[in-house]
Amino acid sequence: MASSIYIHIPFCATKCYYCAFNTYAFHKEQAKAYLTALRTEMELYASETEPLQTIFIGGGTPSILAADALAQLFTDIQQHFQITPDAEITVECNPGTVDTEKLSVMRDYGVNRLSFGLQAMQDETLKQLGRIHTVAEFLESYHLAREHHFQNINIDLIFALPNQAMEAWHHTLNEVISLDPEHISAYNLVMEETTPFYQRWQAGELQLPSEDTEADMFQYTIETLTAQRYTHYEICNFAKPNRYARHNLIYWNNQPCIGLGAGACGYVNGVRYTNIRGIAPYINKLSKCNKPIADTERLIGHAEKAETLMLALRKREGISLEDYRNRFAEEIEVAFEDILKKWIDLQLLQRTATHLRLTSRGLFLANEIFVELM
Repeated sequence: MASSIYIHIPFCATKCYYCAFNTYAFHKEQAKAYLTALRTEMELYASETEPLQTIFIGGGTPSILAADALAQLFTDIQQHFQITPDAEITVECNPGTVDTEKLSVMRDYGVNRLSFGLQAMQDETLKQLGRIHTVAEFLESYHLAREHHFQNINIDLIFALPNQAMEAWHHTLNEVISLDPEHISAYNLVMEETTPFYQRWQAGELQLPSEDTEADMFQYTIETLTAQRYTHYEICNFAKPNRYARHNLIYWNNQPCIGLGAGACGYVNGVRYTNIRGIAPYINKLSKCNKPIADTERLIGHAEKAETLMLALRKREGISLEDYRNRFAEEIEVAFEDILKKWIDLQLLQRTATHLRLTSRGLFLANEIFVELM
């Protein structure tokens, strides 16, 4: 049984040049049919949930939906699932796509956390990324959310962008800090093969910062945000006290979560599944009242242990040795002794009496460690 759900809204005004998520151009009638299919999928999963402690509505751009469509979506959620009084309910928003009416609907239906995709604080950079908003539109959306009494806001940022100088990243980060958000996510740019950025990079048309510059940007991010009393609680995530992203912790702790929507992923009863990606096939499958699952994988044995370890190591506290022991009825060294010794000897992992965690140096080489674990 799961106490968390993720709902994918796959519509965007345009697709950003770096984005590999399952997204499509927004069409009002298609979105209406999609939400009808989503309601049917909720019915199919309603009996498989406990009272929900976290709900995350992501995309895509959920805030591209009209206010009445958002109201219908939240009504459907409330009709199919029990929700705990203190549940964390997050909606991803793109700057320029929120207004007073939409924010009022979200507040009325219990949304208590917003996540704004900003990425950079320079208009020219936003344009180069294929973003549809300006810095001024972001600021307008952010302040409007504050006026509607949203007191838990995340801002997404990306560093190591093409042609990005260190000074530009300093400016972006410090401007965001001045806004005093409760949570900041700062990711390095990853070149995904299906994106226009990847194709241009392969053709030699994009100049990326050096690995040393990227590492310096990451180091500056950690030092600057921790100095401003943000807790660095996951590789790319920083939060004020009691403002950790509770939904994301479900993923990092490898706990059950139901994924709803086209291309959504879920993890229930030891089975990881991925839904059909295309909107029309997704709608068609649900018109027959069938779950729109495309792929499944049952995680057992070493695969489950490795994934649990890898995900937990993303957290700065690492993995609880007791939690691992309780889950798998063995000590962590039984499955990973040689690998752990190697990285501990290199001072990239640290084992305490209670936890195994990445060291400060290990943060910069986390992917190498994760690949070896898998």
